[in-house]
Amino acid sequence: MRIMHLLRRALCLSVLTALCCVSTGLADQETGSPLYEQAARAAERDGYRMVTTAGLREMLRVKPGVLLVDVRFSYEYAEGHMPGAVSLPVDLSDRGDLPPARRQAFEDVLGADKDRIIVVYCRGFR
Repeated sequence: MRIMHLLRRALCLSVLTALCCVSTGLADQETGSPLYEQAARAAERDGYRMVTTAGLREMLRVKPGVLLVDVRFSYEYAEGHMPGAVSLPVDLSDRGDLPPARRQAFEDVLGADKDRIIVVYCRGFR
């Protein structure tokens, strides 16, 4: 039951982050973007928060053990990703219960530590 709760939260977070971006290319326009503001409101409603590029840099500097999850397509991850990030591509067709292989992938990446900070990122506000 606890794993399913974690999986649902992680999937929800992954889908939400498909709307956001923490890439340095958008650092100057993040918080002013209507899409960022919309995604931030949606995240807050679901108990999460958005983080800006500057906020992420600071978080990584002061909090060891932050898990970075790259939800872009595998080929995008292969072309370049944040140092230390793990690849867990989001399949937007995943709704409700995950297929067993996807569920196991989430469990393997997220682990059992409920208190661990997990940052999910993608390519852009989409």
